[in-house]
Amino acid sequence: MANQTKLINFLNQILKNSYDGIKSYKDAARNVEEGAIREFFIDRAKEKLVLIGALKEEIYLLEGIPVEEGSLMNLFSRSWNNFKTSLDHDNAKEISKYCLEEEKKRVEEFGILLRNPELVSEAFFEVLDDQNEKNLAAIKALIEQIKS
Repeated sequence: MANQTKLINFLNQILKNSYDGIKSYKDAARNVEEGAIREFFIDRAKEKLVLIGALKEEIYLLEGIPVEEGSLMNLFSRSWNNFKTSLDHDNAKEISKYCLEEEKKRVEEFGILLRNPELVSEAFFEVLDDQNEKNLAAIKALIEQIKS
């Protein structure tokens, strides 16, 4: 029972981070003018919605209660980032750096579950594996955006 509670708490933390990720990518899309990078941020927000649905389903399957919103600390972090980018002439690059750091954190989180597939259902594992691949692709895309 204690292990199940720990797993539910961990999944809820990922869920909080996913809510925060959607908000971050929506903010990012609002703060850039360039069409392709804006679309990239919008697409990433949509991908996070897929993960949120799967996380909620997995938490319910484990007889837990999913959290319904992101973290207060991330709200402050996003607000600070929005303020910084409003002052920067190259805000697409700064926003990309922020998103890159967040994606790296998600890959680390997902890695714990991907290395221990027996902890979650097969269906959730498949969604998580797919999301991890998309996160890795996003990291590469964000690095290219920062370089250019």
